[in-house]
Amino acid sequence: MGHMGAAGIDCVASPAARMKATRVRCNGTMSGLLTQHFNIHGIGVRVDTDIPLLATAIGELLHRFAYPPVTDSQPLRFIYGRSGKALDPLSNGSSDGGGPLLFSTSWENAFDLAGRLGVNWDVYGRDGCLLLDYHRRGRLRLDVSAGVLEGSLTEPLDLHPALLPSIFFFFPLAQLLARRGLHIIHAAALERNGCGVLIPGLSGSGKSTSCVALMRGGYRCLSDDKPFLRGTENGLELLAFPEMIDVTDQTIAFFPELRERTAAIAVGYRKKRFCAEMLYPGSTVDAATPRVILFPQISKESTSRVEPLSKIRALQALLPHSLLCFDREVSVRHFELLSRLVETTACYRLHFGRDVMDLPRLIDPLLG
Repeated sequence: MGHMGAAGIDCVASPAARMKATRVRCNGTMSGLLTQHFNIHGIGVRVDTDIPLLATAIGELLHRFAYPPVTDSQPLRFIYGRSGKALDPLSNGSSDGGGPLLFSTSWENAFDLAGRLGVNWDVYGRDGCLLLDYHRRGRLRLDVSAGVLEGSLTEPLDLHPALLPSIFFFFPLAQLLARRGLHIIHAAALERNGCGVLIPGLSGSGKSTSCVALMRGGYRCLSDDKPFLRGTENGLELLAFPEMIDVTDQTIAFFPELRERTAAIAVGYRKKRFCAEMLYPGSTVDAATPRVILFPQISKESTSRVEPLSKIRALQALLPHSLLCFDREVSVRHFELLSRLVETTACYRLHFGRDVMDLPRLIDPLLG
């Protein structure tokens, strides 16, 4: 497993200090190219760009993975240039990418990507590669087999800084990591005594509120939104993707420590956010063995309760929270991994009532 550093060190630092740390990890060249190296659970990632705003945003997203280059003979490569200076991967093709349209954020989807992110992009297939067309904002070419993304983006990037890595970096990163055996699930993931609890849920389902309720009750967080799932010879493991925890004002109102420590709450995109270690010291962990899956559903009842789910219903509920993948072989492996996950865990529907802070007492017995 890749080294992730002492929990909370980077989060406790001020935004200015984190920005300075990100710059230190970048190696400037005479051409103005910024190079960053990351180690994501043993997989090397290198990012080169001459767009400082994008470099900073990616550095912030992966700051807990930013250490000297891992020994990896074939690190994943991300090369971004400014439009007019870098290769436009669609410049020799037609406006439709010269291949079939595989996906568009304008299509109806459970996550409402276009509405939530405020930007559209299309994905085409051509010559064994994926072409990501962001329209006026730029175009990128993802060579999945080679593990290389390159292309150009238009400046200024007129988007909220928090969106930049999600739109231009994380989507292709997830495609490449899946080929290396790290599969992302849209869920919160927590741990207690080595046992992992996975909480998949769309916005408004109570996922983040459940996450905070469990953390304050002694659980440790792997991720609020996108943990990794990996299969090993010894079974399955959940791996951390450390990030800020996004919360609404409604969630903040439930917890005294969130209401009172306003200085620890930052303003993100659409929601507010905080670093777990700042409010709950010792509340993060690198890995866990999945034992329980909870599918939250906000209830008007005064007391929360759990309802056992059959394996088939649990798999059906879990599939919408898996990564969109365009590689058939990787998709098959991903489905098999999710099937193993459901077969080896206890699955429940969580009817999340008004007794928010009592959630740990309901979940503890489920871990055995």
